[in-house]
Amino acid sequence: MSGSFRNPRPPAVAGAFYPADPHELADMIDAQLAYARTLLGGATGGQRDSLPAASVTVTAGAEPSIRQWPKAIIVPHAGYVYSGTTAALAYALLAPGRGTIRRAVIVGPTHRVAVRGVACPTYDAFRTPLGTVAVDVSAECRALGIALPNPETVPPDADGSGGAVPTPHLRSGMTAVPGAPAPALIVNDPTHAQEHAVEVQIPFLQRVLGDIDIVPLNAGLATSRQVGDVLRAFWGGPETVIVISSDLSHYHRERIARRIDNETIRRITALDYPIDPDCACGAYPINGILDVLARGVTRLPVHGAGTSAVNRMAADVVSSGADSIPVPQDDVCQPGTSDTALRLEFLGCSTSGDNGAVTLAGQERPAMVDPDDRVVGYASWAVMDSAPERGATLLELARAALRAHLGLPVGRTSADIVAAHPWLNESGASFVTLNEHGDLRGCIGTLEAYRSLGRDVAAHAVDAAARDPRFPPVTPDEYPDLDIEVSVLSAPEPIMVAPASDADDRGRKPDHPSDVGIDGTHDSLHPVRSRAELERALRPGRDGLIIEDRSGRHRATFLPQMWEDLPEPHRFVAHLLAKAGLPASADWRDGEIRCSRYTVAAYHGRADA
Repeated sequence: MSGSFRNPRPPAVAGAFYPADPHELADMIDAQLAYARTLLGGATGGQRDSLPAASVTVTAGAEPSIRQWPKAIIVPHAGYVYSGTTAALAYALLAPGRGTIRRAVIVGPTHRVAVRGVACPTYDAFRTPLGTVAVDVSAECRALGIALPNPETVPPDADGSGGAVPTPHLRSGMTAVPGAPAPALIVNDPTHAQEHAVEVQIPFLQRVLGDIDIVPLNAGLATSRQVGDVLRAFWGGPETVIVISSDLSHYHRERIARRIDNETIRRITALDYPIDPDCACGAYPINGILDVLARGVTRLPVHGAGTSAVNRMAADVVSSGADSIPVPQDDVCQPGTSDTALRLEFLGCSTSGDNGAVTLAGQERPAMVDPDDRVVGYASWAVMDSAPERGATLLELARAALRAHLGLPVGRTSADIVAAHPWLNESGASFVTLNEHGDLRGCIGTLEAYRSLGRDVAAHAVDAAARDPRFPPVTPDEYPDLDIEVSVLSAPEPIMVAPASDADDRGRKPDHPSDVGIDGTHDSLHPVRSRAELERALRPGRDGLIIEDRSGRHRATFLPQMWEDLPEPHRFVAHLLAKAGLPASADWRDGEIRCSRYTVAAYHGRADA
């Protein structure tokens, strides 16, 4: 966002990769966007407006049910006269997100200064001819595990008014602390000083999205999992877009370059990674986003671990079991697997020899002007939300299981639905809620994945109708009056906070940010240790919450949907404590209560749809 900045980065490639004159730059971008919209409108104009699940809504921490813009894009980073039209294909799709998207996480390769890991800079802003964009330094600090300064310690302004929220201090050479959300994240200024891969994306973002913040990242030598975990740390919700900056092959004769690029495009679209840097200069960033798509948005452990599944039937009747969930080795993934809420769409491609002409996905590339011309390859992708389609399938599965249980006619059986959608065989945790005329009729779920998502949803649909101890079993006559909600849960994670919050609880001032050591050992994150810490760390409307005492005898959860009835964190926690059999007024310190959070994608539909 606009404002004054202590350490802005000046443009490094203005006048070379793109025009230095702001009017000329704006006109060029607008012309390339207009060209892209013409192509997309002619080929796919109605396609995205005809998603088959308009009646499905996604709530409670998930993104909008039918999002009209990508969650992430893969775009080239060459000079605009060469690759701008290809990049514009993806940027044109982002336009409906203007006003909602407030942050862009831009990940490019390291062309000039090699690093190990993924590097953020100390800059608090980037300047371009179109203006200045702020760097979300606070988000970088959270990902590094570095404590943020306490706003109450900031001295007042010169006019006597209250002090502004301080910008945390970063120093080149810092690394992520143990247990940080992004273990491979480092701070390195030299790799950003003259790097163009991030910079060339900013004017497009400014023109399309307006006033936003950015997180500039350069991915050096790192595994797919490492880059993927950095992306997961910054993933956010609808306010965040991920921009992966990469060209394809470099300086092969065009007849050879096209063959190489076609195979690379095929592999990326099929999630068949890792991609070799010889095939795409931004291979490390690309491999990171493919890892997120293949393995999911929630950060996974490196090795398989036992997980407990809790089947809560509202009266605190709990059953548990244990299974080992296999986690693929790093940088190895089966082609064609996909995150349950996201899909990768190839948009189009070109080379530097095509004079800005772009070939859309599924179209035949034009004849080469000079097959022996040495060229650079370009392509664009969009990561779209497929939640509506997935949601419709989950609702169909719940209906089929419920109808079979009630002895009602069934079209496709549960087995038929699972067989038609292999992603239902992936492990997952879910809740199924039944409502009748707006009143709760049954709710059963699992907090942690211990079986396939398809089996979990089908079983919970039946359990919600027949085994919720608060209600009599649902009858066949009630079925037409039921509303079904299927909630798919992310993996629970401990709620982590910085020591500054803990210091506040004890009445002491937090340490100055300059006291943070390069190794970060002084200011590493820790699990919430008090009720006050928990209530400050909660994200209303987004977080599902699990609390349990040290004995494990008192445990309860609220889905994020409960924020609609309990929007204030203190009341939210109080009611959850009571549900767990603990005093609603209970306060605690030193980790007497363990707290975990998760997010939910919830899909709603009528039983008789």
